[in-house]
Amino acid sequence: MFIGRTLGWTMVAIAIIMASSEALMALSAGSYHGLATSDVWALLWGQSPDFLQGNLSGNIWRFLAALVLAMPAWAVIGPSGIILAHACRKRPPKGRLFHVS
Repeated sequence: MFIGRTLGWTMVAIAIIMASSEALMALSAGSYHGLATSDVWALLWGQSPDFLQGNLSGNIWRFLAALVLAMPAWAVIGPSGIILAHACRKRPPKGRLFHVS
Protein backbone atom coordinates (compact mmCIF):
# COMPACT_ATOMS: atom_id res chain seq x y z
CA MET A 1 0.00 0.00 0.00
CA PHE A 2 2.87 2.37 0.75
CA ILE A 3 4.31 1.85 -2.73
CA GLY A 4 0.94 2.56 -4.36
CA ARG A 5 0.48 5.78 -2.39
CA THR A 6 4.02 6.90 -3.14
CA LEU A 7 3.64 6.15 -6.84
CA GLY A 8 0.27 7.91 -6.92
CA TRP A 9 1.55 11.09 -5.29
CA THR A 10 4.65 11.00 -7.50
CA MET A 11 2.39 10.84 -10.55
CA VAL A 12 0.42 13.83 -9.24
CA ALA A 13 3.63 15.81 -8.70
CA ILE A 14 4.86 14.95 -12.20
CA ALA A 15 1.49 16.01 -13.65
CA ILE A 16 1.70 19.37 -11.85
CA ILE A 17 5.21 19.94 -13.17
CA MET A 18 4.12 18.97 -16.69
CA ALA A 19 1.09 21.26 -16.59
CA SER A 20 3.09 24.22 -15.33
CA SER A 21 5.81 23.72 -17.94
CA GLU A 22 3.21 23.50 -20.70
CA ALA A 23 1.62 26.72 -19.43
CA LEU A 24 4.98 28.49 -19.55
CA MET A 25 5.72 27.17 -23.04
CA ALA A 26 2.27 28.23 -24.26
CA LEU A 27 2.86 31.77 -22.98
CA SER A 28 6.24 32.09 -24.68
CA ALA A 29 6.72 33.44 -28.17
CA GLY A 30 6.26 31.04 -31.05
CA SER A 31 4.05 28.05 -31.54
CA TYR A 32 4.07 25.17 -29.10
CA HIS A 33 2.25 21.87 -29.38
CA GLY A 34 1.58 20.22 -26.04
CA LEU A 35 2.99 16.89 -24.93
CA ALA A 36 0.37 14.24 -25.71
CA THR A 37 0.01 10.98 -23.81
CA SER A 38 1.08 9.06 -26.90
CA ASP A 39 4.36 11.02 -26.86
CA VAL A 40 4.99 10.02 -23.25
CA TRP A 41 4.15 6.41 -24.17
CA ALA A 42 6.73 6.55 -26.97
CA LEU A 43 9.35 8.06 -24.66
CA LEU A 44 8.83 5.39 -21.98
CA TRP A 45 8.55 2.29 -24.17
CA GLY A 46 10.58 3.34 -27.21
CA GLN A 47 7.79 2.91 -29.75
CA SER A 48 4.44 4.45 -30.51
CA PRO A 49 1.41 2.64 -29.15
CA ASP A 50 0.47 -0.15 -31.53
CA PHE A 51 -2.40 -1.73 -29.62
CA LEU A 52 -4.82 0.50 -31.50
CA GLN A 53 -4.33 -1.63 -34.59
CA GLY A 54 -4.85 -4.85 -32.63
CA ASN A 55 -8.02 -6.90 -32.43
CA LEU A 56 -10.11 -4.96 -29.95
CA SER A 57 -13.74 -5.93 -29.66
CA GLY A 58 -15.63 -3.05 -31.20
CA ASN A 59 -14.72 0.37 -32.47
CA ILE A 60 -15.66 2.11 -29.23
CA TRP A 61 -12.52 0.78 -27.47
CA ARG A 62 -10.29 2.01 -30.29
CA PHE A 63 -12.01 5.39 -30.16
CA LEU A 64 -11.59 5.66 -26.38
CA ALA A 65 -7.94 4.58 -26.53
CA ALA A 66 -7.23 7.11 -29.29
CA LEU A 67 -9.03 9.79 -27.29
CA VAL A 68 -6.96 9.11 -24.16
CA LEU A 69 -3.70 9.00 -26.13
CA ALA A 70 -4.50 12.34 -27.79
CA MET A 71 -5.12 14.08 -24.46
CA PRO A 72 -2.39 16.15 -22.81
CA ALA A 73 -0.14 13.94 -20.71
CA TRP A 74 -0.76 15.85 -17.48
CA ALA A 75 -4.52 15.39 -17.91
CA VAL A 76 -4.09 11.60 -17.91
CA ILE A 77 -1.24 11.16 -15.42
CA GLY A 78 -2.70 13.49 -12.76
CA PRO A 79 -6.12 11.84 -12.31
CA SER A 80 -4.51 8.40 -12.58
CA GLY A 81 -2.19 9.32 -9.73
CA ILE A 82 -5.07 10.63 -7.61
CA ILE A 83 -7.04 7.43 -8.19
CA LEU A 84 -4.00 5.30 -7.32
CA ALA A 85 -3.23 7.29 -4.16
CA HIS A 86 -6.88 7.10 -3.10
CA ALA A 87 -7.15 3.35 -3.77
CA CYS A 88 -4.00 2.65 -1.74
CA ARG A 89 -4.84 4.91 1.21
CA LYS A 90 -4.71 3.80 4.81
CA ARG A 91 -8.09 2.64 6.00
CA PRO A 92 -9.20 2.24 9.59
CA PRO A 93 -9.69 -1.37 10.66
CA LYS A 94 -13.27 -2.55 10.41
CA GLY A 95 -15.10 -3.75 13.47
CA ARG A 96 -15.69 -7.38 14.10
CA LEU A 97 -18.95 -9.01 13.12
CA PHE A 98 -19.34 -10.66 16.50
CA HIS A 99 -18.08 -8.86 19.57
CA VAL A 100 -16.43 -11.11 22.11
CA SER A 101 -16.78 -10.01 25.72
